Amino acid sequence: MWHHAHVREGAVLGRDCVVGKNVFVDAGVVVGDRVKVQNNVSVYHGVSIGDDVFLGPSCVFTNDLYPRAPGEWSIVPTPVHDGVSIGANATIVCGVDLGEWCVVGAGAVVTRDVLPYQLVLGNPARPAGWVCRCGRVVSRDPDANVVDTRCPTCMSSEGEGPT
Repeated sequence: MWHHAHVREGAVLGRDCVVGKNVFVDAGVVVGDRVKVQNNVSVYHGVSIGDDVFLGPSCVFTNDLYPRAPGEWSIVPTPVHDGVSIGANATIVCGVDLGEWCVVGAGAVVTRDVLPYQLVLGNPARPAGWVCRCGRVVSRDPDANVVDTRCPTCMSSEGEGPT
């Protein structure tokens, strides 16, 4: 863990995590094993992080759809499943479900669920293709069913795209 990282009491960090500078992990957050949290990331109450997740520099999570300074917060859960990669400066609006091994491009604003192995880009984030478990793009066709496509890098055909 780098200096100036703040992990609140009640947060749980898994094994072999890397936590960058100026990171905040809120009370009640569970972070899985082998997670890389880059500099300037805040993981607020309501967000859950699976194993093998990458949180790029300055990516942002929200946790209330209607925040106001006075009154009670209404925390909306945001599950980040195993293997997800989130690019730098991406914004994840609370309540979305980030499916296993999906990739959120840098600067994307995610307002809808992302399917397992799906690549999303832009503001608002839109489907832009499918990725392999190794993170390489196996199809740039967001409507493709790429279950039988082999990854040109790792040669895997396991798990790419929807079934």
